Amino acid sequence: MFVDRGWFIMVRRLALIVVLLLATLSIVWSALAAPRVLPRLRLAPGFGLEDPSGKLVSSDSLRGQILVVTFGSAECGTDCASRGQLLATAVAGTETTGRVELIWIASEPVSREQLAVLSETLAQHGHPWRVLGSSDRRELDLTLSGFRVPRHPDGTVDPIIVIVDPLGIVRAEYRIAPSPEMLTRDLEALEREIRESQGMRRYLYEAAHLFRCYV
Repeated sequence: MFVDRGWFIMVRRLALIVVLLLATLSIVWSALAAPRVLPRLRLAPGFGLEDPSGKLVSSDSLRGQILVVTFGSAECGTDCASRGQLLATAVAGTETTGRVELIWIASEPVSREQLAVLSETLAQHGHPWRVLGSSDRRELDLTLSGFRVPRHPDGTVDPIIVIVDPLGIVRAEYRIAPSPEMLTRDLEALEREIRESQGMRRYLYEAAHLFRCYV
């Protein structure tokens, strides 16, 4: 049986175009349908620091909560006030404030009394803070280096902000202070992922992570 070779080539080319078109549409649909996710940057460091009452608080004891962690002097004056207000405002804008812990880690050796004063200062912005520190310089240096907080020659540190998810994975890092709206959006995206990544939707979130990492 004779088959027109030109017709056969045309059909094959048409089939190839259809396959490429479907593949393109699939990629575009996946990109549009994929939920917004915060990247999984790395594991947060383990630490053991004291609160104003002298209780030891470890990174393991904080698992299960979304942590918003920042760093600075226990006697930072207006810096404490402005950054404390920014973070408290951002957390207040989320729907599930009960799952978010605000944590301030003192960047130099401190006493419990200094931690207590800082805790009272930060609490004035309407959201409770967990203020942590240590009198052990080595412990503090290990914690700060684990969070990749730059320390300057004069002993001060950059006031970075880090979001850690309930599994202890760093999901966002801000080297420049974000707006409260940006921080609220990121916290809500993380909370939505925790709440919705169940059953089949879990694979959609995993695809979103892969798409974010490789595209």
